Amino acid sequence: MRILEDVSSTAVIYHMFKQIFVLSALFLSLTFFSSARAEEDEREPRHIIYEVPTVKSLSQLYWALEKFEPEDDQAIDNFLMINECELFREYSQNEFAWDKIRDATRKFTTENRSTFPIRFELLQPLRLAEYDVEKGEFDVWEPYKVDAVQRFELLAEDVFQNICSKPYSHPIAGYPKGLFLELNRPFTLDKIKTSKGVAEQYVFNQVEKNAEKYKKPYEIKKGDYYDSREAYLVMNLRIFAIREELQSHEFILTRALAILEGYSIYGDRERELLLFSENFRRKQGRSKMEVELKKRYQERLKKQMEERKKAAEEKAALEGK
Repeated sequence: MRILEDVSSTAVIYHMFKQIFVLSALFLSLTFFSSARAEEDEREPRHIIYEVPTVKSLSQLYWALEKFEPEDDQAIDNFLMINECELFREYSQNEFAWDKIRDATRKFTTENRSTFPIRFELLQPLRLAEYDVEKGEFDVWEPYKVDAVQRFELLAEDVFQNICSKPYSHPIAGYPKGLFLELNRPFTLDKIKTSKGVAEQYVFNQVEKNAEKYKKPYEIKKGDYYDSREAYLVMNLRIFAIREELQSHEFILTRALAILEGYSIYGDRERELLLFSENFRRKQGRSKMEVELKKRYQERLKKQMEERKKAAEEKAALEGK
């Protein structure tokens, strides 16, 4: 999502910002766009989209979950650097133009945060062992089994790419490039139910793909054989709260609370052969845990805002003496 894509094309936006006196028209457009999107957001979408995690989509998630105050200039500047690199490069050194751009972005993020993504997919590689014809299920190969795991790391797929010429190894203040997820339920995956016909197609595809390796089957160890049987787990997650930042290996991550809304398992990276799928959204409403955690999160935010407001009032009173 480009910040101003629904208002005008990038070229027109640049032209508008060069002519500061027409910025009022831009604000009117943003207001109209916000109203339309807000009305749209009140309706349950027919088709849920789970975003691929990127530095951009995660930056929008942070605004959706109200990590920043609109008055935070650095948060606004870094949001623009991530989402509107060309705009950032051209105008960030011109304090007069940049002040207008910053205010427009402040207004945009405040009014449109409810439309920013909070649902993401987590892709995990798998390897499959034997298929049990009688039970109609694959065994997940031992090194890839998931046993009651409740915590996962989700990294942006472009985590190793530079952002607007900023080296990927340098953190962007306030915008970690990944999440340390805590799920509402432990997740286990040791077997995969699938029909005989789909299993046959999967095995055939794997044998055909690895034909060179299998020319001398008597020389192949079972572990090597299973290691060549690729599959992919796609977890569908809804993030509903974020916590503190923490260091994990090479990157800073944001600790986040998430609901597992479903998952799918594919026999190929292109996701053309579906082996299994389960949708938890159709089975139950919001869990008690989610409701309680969300309530605590909102209370904490309210308390923080009250403390900041009180501190600002005290500071203003001291400066007025």
